[in-house]
Amino acid sequence: MTGSGRWVILGLLIIGLGTAGAWADEPAPTSGGRDRVDEMMGRYNLSPAFTKLGRGVSNALLGWLEVPLSVEKRYTTSDTVGSGLAGAAIGIFKGAVRMGVGVYETVTFFLPLPEHFEPILPTLEYFQKTTKRKPLPLE
Repeated sequence: MTGSGRWVILGLLIIGLGTAGAWADEPAPTSGGRDRVDEMMGRYNLSPAFTKLGRGVSNALLGWLEVPLSVEKRYTTSDTVGSGLAGAAIGIFKGAVRMGVGVYETVTFFLPLPEHFEPILPTLEYFQKTTKRKPLPLE
């Protein structure tokens, strides 16, 4: 970098730091504690559409998690190979369905289909807030 380039960068830094105080004195928006993005989301009710978009992206990217989940559900100690293969086959099918639904929800996030942006598939068990498993007994 040349000497003049350094002076230009130094000058821009000084100007930027000098105007930081002016930016800090700017008053906050007076719309009941809500910023402009919150106002737009409330006015046009965009929240369900963006929820559908997030759900679709999540399903499209994490649909493969159905494979280990299905293997875990169907695994038995009496038939290890058969239950493992059956769980893997079912998981691959369910994962493909989940990724397809994710792509569909991502592409059509702005359309209220199904009715009122309802989810097509239930949430994966990995991400559910409550677990169906019983806690381990303490010894």
